[in-house]
Amino acid sequence: MTRIEAVRRTILLDLTPWQRLSGIAVAIAVPATLRWALGQAGEAVPFAPFFPFVLLAAVFMGWRAALVVAITTTLLVEWVFRGGSPSLLDPHRLTLALLIALANLALIAVGDTLRRTVRQLDALAREQDIVAREMYHRVQNALGVVQALIRVSHAGDDTERFRQDLLARVQALANANRLLDSPPGNTNGAQRRSVTEARQPADGAGLNLAQLVRTAIAPFHKDDAFHIEGPPFLIEREPAYHLLLVLHELCTNALKHGALSDPRGRVSIGWSADGVLLWRENGGPPVLPPSRQGLGTRMFARQQHWTLERDFAPSGLTCRIALRARATVRR
Repeated sequence: MTRIEAVRRTILLDLTPWQRLSGIAVAIAVPATLRWALGQAGEAVPFAPFFPFVLLAAVFMGWRAALVVAITTTLLVEWVFRGGSPSLLDPHRLTLALLIALANLALIAVGDTLRRTVRQLDALAREQDIVAREMYHRVQNALGVVQALIRVSHAGDDTERFRQDLLARVQALANANRLLDSPPGNTNGAQRRSVTEARQPADGAGLNLAQLVRTAIAPFHKDDAFHIEGPPFLIEREPAYHLLLVLHELCTNALKHGALSDPRGRVSIGWSADGVLLWRENGGPPVLPPSRQGLGTRMFARQQHWTLERDFAPSGLTCRIALRARATVRR
């Protein structure tokens, strides 16, 4: 491990209160011992041994800890090493105290800025890594979906019908992905065009759940593979966005491995007036539980807008999504 990496990891540590107190004690005791060892030689620059430790405290423990170190060491120098408390009537000592205070504040500002920069860059790097892995997952899913769409599109001897059917499915897939790429709460023109079907035009309080489901399954719809049933129900925009992601993931998995991969397979999507949505697959190949936790599984588990349960029965996957009350708006 390089010195730069060691420093970075130390800055990123989340210290406990006792660790922070210990660090403050060390930042005071070490320069005080050094100042005491200098004796008379340190009279010319009484505060010099303390400045580096004020800076280090700001870098590794934050500005609050550094401020405690700066105040404590200033009083320590004035009362112990220079003898007696500083007099406000002494212009020389008052000017020196102001200069020391400004120097300490400057060191604290520089150290804390460096600390915040390192921590923000680390958070940005972790976020970019998550985005990169999700993008890879999405690209792999898109390629798998396109291959599956080619398999399920009508082939036969009618090449033109096959082409039109495939183009329609790919266009529907592009529309759904365009909606997924728009962050929740974004109301720009591109999103408005892509969610025209999913928007509730009457009062704007939320999105129509039935239309949202139809938008999600549009790229995967073939013949009568889907059965949709449920009462009128509105869902707020942010949870609706995340629900669309989950439905898209369920459709993708069903097309690649589940009921939609078999011409006889069917998917039933229903919901109740109290916000419980049920996804049922049947007629597809035997279902096996996932052998590892992929990005899609982690996405299901991380949601805060609902509770989600999956049953990998051999006859077909069942997924129960119970929307939380604060994530719904009923008509």
